[in-house]
Amino acid sequence: MKLKEVLLGTHSYEAIKAFYGSLLDLQVVEESPSRLSFQVGESVLAFQESSHMENEFYHIAVTIPTNKFIEAKQWVIDRGISLISRNQEDEFFFENWNATAFYFYDPDQNLVEFIAHHTLDNAVAEAFGSHSILRISEIGLPVDDVPEVSRIITETFQLDSWGGAGQEFAPLGDVEGSFIVIDKQRLWFPDDRLPAVFNTSVLFEAPCSGSLSLHNGLYELRST
Repeated sequence: MKLKEVLLGTHSYEAIKAFYGSLLDLQVVEESPSRLSFQVGESVLAFQESSHMENEFYHIAVTIPTNKFIEAKQWVIDRGISLISRNQEDEFFFENWNATAFYFYDPDQNLVEFIAHHTLDNAVAEAFGSHSILRISEIGLPVDDVPEVSRIITETFQLDSWGGAGQEFAPLGDVEGSFIVIDKQRLWFPDDRLPAVFNTSVLFEAPCSGSLSLHNGLYELRST
């Protein structure tokens, strides 16, 4: 599964533009008075301005080359971005995924993750830069009933659960792209904030094409 475009809401249009476009040096592929889109490797990360948003936040992850984790971490730090720490650690190894990640916030306090999946053969020789980011690989979908929503998504798009699916947390898809279906009462790792449901639209490649609307239309999922 590959996430082609992820559309999120924002209440900080100009700050988001400066953060992703200037600080992280991502190419702006669309800009209008209320919408911004950035090229994130093979994916597009888009933001729609919403005056109704307040204290909303999302979780997204992007994949980086397996051999560039340390360089990527320093690259982010060199831009004056503070990493999120937990128990005095700011990098985290996930044994069941064989992956290493670090996290930081954007101006909307979205939980942004850079993750290196060591099962992927994507090592590169050149120095890390914004061009090294491979794709958006995760989007969080907080829900009331993880097993039921997971069943609907997997049946609609013929996706698999992988990497430790359970009653409160279920990654759906595969190592290249996944929906992180999480119970709204389970805190996000590593910053222990309580998830909530906000407008999220995702265009992605899946074994079965189709569309799905969840949570009274707040989640719009469409596959090609």
